Amino acid sequence: MLLTFNNYGIEVKEYSNQTEMNLYFKKCDLGTIILGEEIANFNQFYGVIICPQTSGLHYFGIGICTENYGLKPHFLPLPQSNIILFGFDNQIVGINIDQREIAFKINLNSLFYYFLPIAEKQIILIIQELDVVAINEKGKELWRYGKDVITETYLNGENIQLNFMDESQACLNILNGELIKT
Repeated sequence: MLLTFNNYGIEVKEYSNQTEMNLYFKKCDLGTIILGEEIANFNQFYGVIICPQTSGLHYFGIGICTENYGLKPHFLPLPQSNIILFGFDNQIVGINIDQREIAFKINLNSLFYYFLPIAEKQIILIIQELDVVAINEKGKELWRYGKDVITETYLNGENIQLNFMDESQACLNILNGELIKT
């Protein structure tokens, strides 16, 4: 199955090992970027094959090597900037699809959980095990908040409510990260 993103077709696959992933990337005549190779004990492998839909059969590959924390990597296409965000382990990587290069990388304080895009505010909330980080589409950090293991998040207008494992809940303004008294 393919996902259409601007003028690109995107295919996502999981591989049983790094050799299988690397073999699949041999068809990537436009290049390949491998994320997570610096991790000492990676044992899960994912690949994204990107095919420009207007230039014939040419391919660009993005491989992801992760540790097995029970959390699958996420990707978030950002059509306005032709960037795809990848969240895995304790990092976020933005790949510029037109230039086929890493646009930015953000190291996280804890394990990545999921993206929560707020399109109308041009903010992306990155929900982690212990923090929430707000960034813009260029990867600039806007604010960060954390105090315990996050168990639930709720959006309510311009606010996000965070429930924690052992601490009292918190409500933050998504624009500036300020704590809202409830």
